[in-house]
Amino acid sequence: MNASAEGALIHYEVEPDYAGWTLAAYVAEKLKRPLPPERLERLLRGRSLVHGEAELLPETRIWAGLRFALRKRSPGDSGEPPQIPILYEDEALLVVDKPAGLALHPTARYHVSTLTWALAERHRNASGEKPDPAHRLDRETSGIVACGRAPVHTRRLKAAFAARQVEKAYLAVVEGSPREDRFEVDLPLVVGGGRVKVKARVDATGAPSLTCCEVVRRYQGATLLRCVPRTGRQHQIRAHLQAAGFPLIGDKLYGPSEEIFLRLAESDGSPAPQGMFDDLITPEERGKLRLWRQALHASELTLPHPVSGEILRFESPLPEDIAALLETFRPL
Repeated sequence: MNASAEGALIHYEVEPDYAGWTLAAYVAEKLKRPLPPERLERLLRGRSLVHGEAELLPETRIWAGLRFALRKRSPGDSGEPPQIPILYEDEALLVVDKPAGLALHPTARYHVSTLTWALAERHRNASGEKPDPAHRLDRETSGIVACGRAPVHTRRLKAAFAARQVEKAYLAVVEGSPREDRFEVDLPLVVGGGRVKVKARVDATGAPSLTCCEVVRRYQGATLLRCVPRTGRQHQIRAHLQAAGFPLIGDKLYGPSEEIFLRLAESDGSPAPQGMFDDLITPEERGKLRLWRQALHASELTLPHPVSGEILRFESPLPEDIAALLETFRPL
């Protein structure tokens, strides 16, 4: 092998000893980290395989001197903190409208392209203190996030959340049509215990959890809901909607199959650019998901100001991708 990195490609040239091997067997031999056969199959049948041959498939018998490349998945960081729309700002409080696909906090996969990094780079106060989110929002969920401009302000905001002095509402596009215009999902939730450690599931031993739902508009095969979580469990709305039989459109963990989430999580790569499906998601799965990300938007937030105590209310309209999705549905 003559492998070298050039931009986003890793190049290979087949050595004489491997003539007659299948392409899949050769790549499996050369990869530093082994891949399950089904993942390797998808890799070699997708856009990650770059070559100049008329046809090159996983089962193709290769020959000495054959040249091809594998496309490295794009890194999680763009190198530049993104611009974040601001809904409100003063010396103590910063309220932003987080785009879908942006992680809140740095991880092994994301560092620069996170909300906290962007806030630290662009919104430090006169004392050099950076804003910090006072609550969670999943990476694929868009919408309102409240941040304290200094640690003391963030602590006060978090205390208000803990004391249930904060009201939140989400807009969610779900599969199916609930029978009632208003309904509650009152089911205890526990996190873990399955193949996905971060996944919440209904369990009698779990923490009490309540979500109130109201139909905003019905469509053929889908419904726009306004969801108000009365408790603050991890993935509460997503898990409750799945349990009620109305999973979020586009949800890779609580939707058609958790295998989609597992495949992406185990790929050691970053997601596709905003608004696009990942190459690892099959056409059939894309059809079932119907949206590149989970159709959940944090649309309303009411909370006390961390200094004055004044009750403030913020709203964020549906983002363009979810609004465009609804345009494809037939209203009922």
